Amino acid sequence: MNVSRLPVTFGLIAACVLVYFGVAAVAASLGVPFGAGLVNQPGPILDLGALIPQLVAEGQAWRLVTSTFLHSGLTHLALNMLSLYFLGSFAEVSFGHGRFLALYLVSGIAGGLAFLYFGGGGSVVGASGAIFGLLGGVFGFTIRQGTFSLQNPIIRQLLILTALNLFLGATIPNVSNTAHIGGLAGGLVYGFLLAPTVYSQKRFAAAAPVVIALGLEVLALAAWYLLVG
Repeated sequence: MNVSRLPVTFGLIAACVLVYFGVAAVAASLGVPFGAGLVNQPGPILDLGALIPQLVAEGQAWRLVTSTFLHSGLTHLALNMLSLYFLGSFAEVSFGHGRFLALYLVSGIAGGLAFLYFGGGGSVVGASGAIFGLLGGVFGFTIRQGTFSLQNPIIRQLLILTALNLFLGATIPNVSNTAHIGGLAGGLVYGFLLAPTVYSQKRFAAAAPVVIALGLEVLALAAWYLLVG
C-alpha cells in the first residue's frame, strides 16, 4: 500500500474508520458495551448525523455530508471501505487528488439529494452513494472523451460491478438504491464536466466542474426546500 500515492483515498478511509470508532466510544460512555457498538452502531447516536429528510427540512442541510461518513455496522463499513480502496486506487490516480476528492464529495451529496427526493422518508447513512459516484465519474469522463466502449475491458468490468451492486441493493433490506443511483448520476455529470479540464493548467478550468456541479446541487436542494416548505 502506497499511502503517499493515494492520500485522499486513505484519508477518506481513515476518516470513516475514526468516525466509526468515535460513535462506538460515545455509545460506550452512555452505557452501551464498546464491543457491541463496534459490531452495530447505536441508532440514536447515528441519528445525530444521519440523513433524515425531516431534519434537513428544518435547516440541517449539513447532514448531506455527515451521513456519508457514518456506517450502521462493521460489515457495512468494511464493504464500503474495500470498495473505496479499490475504486479510489483507480480514480485518484486517473483524475488527480483534488479532482478525485471533489468527485467523491459531489457524488455523496448527489446521493443524499436523491434520497431526499425519492427515498420515501426514514434515514440513511454510508459512503456508498459517493462510492457509486466514482463509477459514474469514470463513465462520464469516458463518454465525454469518446472512449466509452464495451470493448474496453475496464469499462466492461465497471459496468458489471455497477449492475451487480445495484441488484444487491435492490434485494438486500435496508439498503438505499435511491442514494446509490443518485451518487452514480452525480458522478457521471461531474465526470462529463471534468473531461475537458483534466490536462488544463488553468485554475478556472480546473475549478469550473466543481462550481457547476455544486451549483446544480444547491439549486436542487433549494427546489426541494420549496417543495416541502
